[in-house]
Amino acid sequence: MGPHRAKDQRPLSQPPRFKPKRLSPFALALTCLLAPGCAVTLDVEAGEGPSDWDEDDPVEERDEVDVAELKLRVAELEAESSIQGAEASLRDAEAELEQAHKALQIFQEGSALDQIAEAELDVQKARVRLTEERATLAQLESDYSRYGDDELARQTAEIVLGRHRARIGFSEVELHLAERALERMKGFEVPRERHELEAAVHSAEAGLGAAHLALEVAKIQAELDMLEAEEDFEEGGDDEDWEDDEEEEDHE
Repeated sequence: MGPHRAKDQRPLSQPPRFKPKRLSPFALALTCLLAPGCAVTLDVEAGEGPSDWDEDDPVEERDEVDVAELKLRVAELEAESSIQGAEASLRDAEAELEQAHKALQIFQEGSALDQIAEAELDVQKARVRLTEERATLAQLESDYSRYGDDELARQTAEIVLGRHRARIGFSEVELHLAERALERMKGFEVPRERHELEAAVHSAEAGLGAAHLALEVAKIQAELDMLEAEEDFEEGGDDEDWEDDEEEEDHE
């Protein structure tokens, strides 16, 4: 047995050698057809025969329908948002016009009359003050004239009368300024403020008219957008129906 065992022994470092069997072309083709992965690879790479990947996917078609419906819904929301924005602008314009009318009414019925009345009152006060100062000066001159040539009385009269004459000068200036302020109030300041308030009313009226037009434009544009979106949606459905009919004819 010693020599026979020595004949079958192989070095441990070399693994046993297996000689692969060569498959026939028919067996190789049959193996590939039975293996799904190999079948797909052959079909895709070689491009021979019909492939399941070329067929329409119902899930993909359903996704396209969902996208079309979402686009139609987006168009509806955008149209609604546009109209709501135009309506909000219209309400703001109406409120602005109402405030402008109210401000003009308050000015005409109250502020303008009060401003003129206050200016007239200042003029009257200045006139009364000037009249009183002149009367007081006349009275003092009459009183000090009784002392004749008394030096002390003369010096005192000069001081007192000088002060009252200065007061009269101040009162005359105050009256002049009050009269000018009244003229400016009547001729410039009140008319200017009235003009500004009236211009604000006209501007608010123009803004209201523009808001009405903007609302009409938004409604028309929304209607056009909705018609276009609905047409696109219906065209997409017609295309799908046409493709389904074509497929049915092909199957027949």
